[in-house]
Amino acid sequence: MENQNVNAGSEARDGARPEQTWKLNVQGVVIESRFPQIVVRDALKLAGFDPDAGWIIVLKIAGEPRKEVELNATIDLTHPGVEKLRLTPRHINNGEAAGPCRRDFALLPQDEVHLDRLGLRWETIADGARRWLLLHSYPLPQGYTVGATDIAIEVPVSYPGAQLDMFYCHPHLALANGQPIPQVQCIESVTGIGFQRWSRHRPWDSARDNVGTHLALVDESLRREVER
Repeated sequence: MENQNVNAGSEARDGARPEQTWKLNVQGVVIESRFPQIVVRDALKLAGFDPDAGWIIVLKIAGEPRKEVELNATIDLTHPGVEKLRLTPRHINNGEAAGPCRRDFALLPQDEVHLDRLGLRWETIADGARRWLLLHSYPLPQGYTVGATDIAIEVPVSYPGAQLDMFYCHPHLALANGQPIPQVQCIESVTGIGFQRWSRHRPWDSARDNVGTHLALVDESLRREVER
């Protein structure tokens, strides 16, 4: 849910202006603030989360790369496109050790730092003549029949001079309301697994764009389908 300033109640009978509030989605819990800026720690408390429980905290702003924020960071709720804070436990142990991650080729240093800060398990895989960045258990917005998917992004040898384009999902995504998703009918094999191709494109600036900005396209594309 995007942040918005709202009128908290009708005007008082004496003509006083209604109090403004700003909203923020914190891991699915919508909180309201009487002030246009809020400290991350305070936002978590208002949403009922223990801020000292050891979270990876990611701020999502529409059209921008996700970024990890600290508990003492201040969020400007008037900033256009502020959507939500996503919380991920920093240490997860389900009784099974995750297999080693493949690193068949290196990404740009800023790409690797960005992915690590998001707390994602990721791999770089050479599959024949093609190279893939694979993101495991990528969280999805509500509205799909699954809560997470693996996402593959093809990385050309000449990246970042050559652009990152489209993305691919496994398991294949479907909307919970049964409506069809356009331009996802093609299937691409990645290491022998059929990934659903999402044909989504945008202009590319090799001096500015990278994995982080491409993930902003991924997030916007996934969000757009459930909000139609």
